[in-house]
Amino acid sequence: MQKRKWLIGALAALGLGLAQQTTITFYYPVGVAGPLARFIEGYVSEFQRQNPQIRVNTVFGGNYEENQAKVVAAIRAGNPPDTAILLSQQLYTLLAMDAIEPLDPYISKDPELAQAVRDFFPAFMMNSTLDGRVYSLPFQRSTPILYYNKEAFREAGLDPERPPRTWDELVEYAKRLTKRDAQGRVIRYGVAIPTEDRSTWLLEGLVIQAGGLLYDPAGRGCKVLVDTEPVRKAMQFKADLARKHGVSPEGVIAWGTTPGDFAAGKVAMIYHSTGSLGFIRNNARFAFGTAFQPRLVRYGVPTGGANFYLFKGSDPAKREATLRFVKFMTSSELQARWAIDSGYVAARRSSWNLPLMREYVRQWPQAVTAREQLAYAKAELPVYNLQQVKDIIAEAEQAVVLGRKDVREATREAQRRVDEALRPFCNR
Repeated sequence: MQKRKWLIGALAALGLGLAQQTTITFYYPVGVAGPLARFIEGYVSEFQRQNPQIRVNTVFGGNYEENQAKVVAAIRAGNPPDTAILLSQQLYTLLAMDAIEPLDPYISKDPELAQAVRDFFPAFMMNSTLDGRVYSLPFQRSTPILYYNKEAFREAGLDPERPPRTWDELVEYAKRLTKRDAQGRVIRYGVAIPTEDRSTWLLEGLVIQAGGLLYDPAGRGCKVLVDTEPVRKAMQFKADLARKHGVSPEGVIAWGTTPGDFAAGKVAMIYHSTGSLGFIRNNARFAFGTAFQPRLVRYGVPTGGANFYLFKGSDPAKREATLRFVKFMTSSELQARWAIDSGYVAARRSSWNLPLMREYVRQWPQAVTAREQLAYAKAELPVYNLQQVKDIIAEAEQAVVLGRKDVREATREAQRRVDEALRPFCNR
């Protein structure tokens, strides 16, 4: 009896009494191939078993953009989620909506949360902080990497332990890896770099490798740099792979089908998220490697993926339960398990020292590439009115890749349109 009274008192101190179950709402996306929603639902079930007084109402939002739209709709309807996983680069857009709250008041009172913030890789915190405040915590984080088919390398007379290191080498390798039948039809392309409709992610990596950035770091979400030489070099390089060199599929290369094409042997090298490692690991029937994306003047990629946010307007009485859930999902062990299940980078440094992670890396050393590439990573495009800005840049990129516009015309027009899209948010 005495023990029961103590337990009730302890739970009441947390605001989670036995007599009242707390329900929180959690929206999440899946941005890469594979059954990742199943893993997330499994983690949620495990959390609920460990915390029977908390029920998590999960809402699978689709891909990143679809999930963002659903969360925004819930906010505007006056029914925001308690927490959601959204792109890390959505910070300025969410602040413009006055939709999120910083985590600092909770971090200052919670040593476990404070330790987590110190433990995340600094590269993954770049999109999480502004003016010294922490607005989100990393979860499904990534960098884009190069995947390559080692068997195709051997067949082409290339060293399977030496992937291309420069853009020129990438073209040279891709020419040797492109395979045609007796009629001259391509049956395996050398390389594929997706040109997705509404994303600038892989373009950002090429721009960094060309010595530039797609934004001004001092611009506070208001200065995007489209009409620049590094951007023109990046767009033209993608166009030339297909139209000049003939080593890549012509037209727009879809993000979602590229890992499957690689696993099926239709393309020998691809640029894709490390989050696709799990899918490729389970579906490729050949030895494959991973590597840094090749450089023009420097190595570099943007970080990518999504973070946990806390929303204004959700029930304050549920905040303790929400934070307990977020801490569980971003814990060292869960981050290690998520990396193993999915291929995303375990975002906490301590995760890599756990026995299960060490064993995973021993079996799959390909998983280390994205972590090591963090040393060269930059923040992903942090800007107001994010999706409209990305749409404009992606449209310009497609026009160049498809040969509809000269690269100078495309970047000049895109810069004008981006500046217009930012004006309502930045001229205040």
